[in-house]
Amino acid sequence: MDAISRMIEEEGEAYGLSLSSEDLSGISFDSRIIRDTSFSSCCLASASFHDAALTDITIESSDLSSVDFSNASLLHVTIRDSKLPGALFSECRARDVRIENCVAMYSTFDSSNLRDVTIIDTDLSGSSLSYCKTERLSITSSSLVRASLRSTPLSSVDL
Repeated sequence: MDAISRMIEEEGEAYGLSLSSEDLSGISFDSRIIRDTSFSSCCLASASFHDAALTDITIESSDLSSVDFSNASLLHVTIRDSKLPGALFSECRARDVRIENCVAMYSTFDSSNLRDVTIIDTDLSGSSLSYCKTERLSITSSSLVRASLRSTPLSSVDL
């Protein structure tokens, strides 16, 4: 069974994969467990990771337009040099997550638990980070034009 088949297999668990230049757009990874995996120059546009558990994941130079990470668990995840416009992170649990040099306009992080999350050099214009629980959230050198942080306590946010 090839690596992609292992990832999309019903109730499958994937780990130790290195995917490059794969078109995974629109594929459902809902409720999957994915560990120790890297995506490089992949298309994940409109893919869904709803209720998934992602641990030790690196995503670089990839298209994540309208990707759905809602209600997912993200642990030790790095997203770098990627496109994430319209991405859904609503109600996700993110710990030790780094988003760097990305375009994430109009993304939604509403009602998420963001712990040890770092966002650097990323365009979050028009995004919503409302009603989030935060602990050591750092947003630096990033655009927050027309972004909403309604009811998100800023005491543990470094802007």
